[in-house]
Amino acid sequence: MMMQIIIPKKTFDAYAEQLQRYDLDDSFLSKNYVNLLPNGMKNIKDYLKQLFWLVVQKPTWLQNSHIEQLIIDDFLPLLISNIPAKLNAQCFVKPSRREKLIAQAEKEMLANLNKPLTLKQLAQSLGSSSCALSFGFKDLFGLSPMRYLKIQRLNAVRERLKASEPENCTIVFLANQFGFYCPSHFTRDYKAMFGELPSETLMKKA
Repeated sequence: MMMQIIIPKKTFDAYAEQLQRYDLDDSFLSKNYVNLLPNGMKNIKDYLKQLFWLVVQKPTWLQNSHIEQLIIDDFLPLLISNIPAKLNAQCFVKPSRREKLIAQAEKEMLANLNKPLTLKQLAQSLGSSSCALSFGFKDLFGLSPMRYLKIQRLNAVRERLKASEPENCTIVFLANQFGFYCPSHFTRDYKAMFGELPSETLMKKA
């Protein structure tokens, strides 16, 4: 029996970013096949066998709304971690060029703190590649470009909160202006970075 697994590109890209597999770009995704690591192939087969067994033994199991996400959370990291890394020439730039590239990227990020900006858009605007930017930021800052951008946006929100009057400021609206559309995630990230809630920062102005 043949089993077909369809993974949305957006979902695959998100997990590849989490695992820092910047080599899995559009060029990789344009292929219709991939060679997996020999040892990893066995692990993937074993996982799929277990999944198939569950489906056969418990036909209603997949009807649970949270099961699909659980499978994705298990399977995608397993799959991606067993794709051999292949770094092409676009991932590497000379040190002098790299510093200039990262400086240009920082300038572009700061100019777009309140606008949507993807890694691909940033790379295209600089005439570079997502891979080169990712490895450059990782080498210089120990962070991915998008993580660096999030930190800059959180700092921008904090400065606005510190400069605002509590009665004239809505935290959710301000967060939305800088691309934070989920209040709970924003609050979690803000507290993790600054050690206090956004509301606490705002009330210090009072």
